[in-house]
Amino acid sequence: MPTADVEPAEEARPAGPRSVPAGTPPAIARVFERLPVGIHDEPPVGAIGASGIHVDKIWVGQAYEREGCTGEADKFSLSRHGAVNVCFRVVHSRVEESVDVLWEKDGELFRRRAVQIPELHAYRTRAYLVLRREYIGSWKARVVSVDGIELATASFAVVE
Repeated sequence: MPTADVEPAEEARPAGPRSVPAGTPPAIARVFERLPVGIHDEPPVGAIGASGIHVDKIWVGQAYEREGCTGEADKFSLSRHGAVNVCFRVVHSRVEESVDVLWEKDGELFRRRAVQIPELHAYRTRAYLVLRREYIGSWKARVVSVDGIELATASFAVVE
């Protein structure tokens, strides 16, 4: 399991892959509940977008391989790491969509990157940040749907 600060906490997640998170508007809950359920699907780690799009796993690592981020950590050193990778698994209807990854440094928006999600039920992808000295600080990578809903968040720090 990731060592990065992932919100909400694992213990607070709903029990099944189609359990609706608290606070979900009824219309979005109905769309979400109609999505097919895959064998590897987990409950959402955050909120659900209007199309039912959600993230069921997010983690941060030093490198990226076929199965996702490796070298999971919550601190990345300029002297030892070249980049920070945030990996996440998106579940949605089989329609091409996009999400934004918002990189925030010390509470301020630093960068926004659009990530295309193809016409697959579930899609594992990533965004990355090549490290530089001016990046030392506290970071959050937020995955946001096109309708502005925060689907997942991972926190990490960049240190000397």
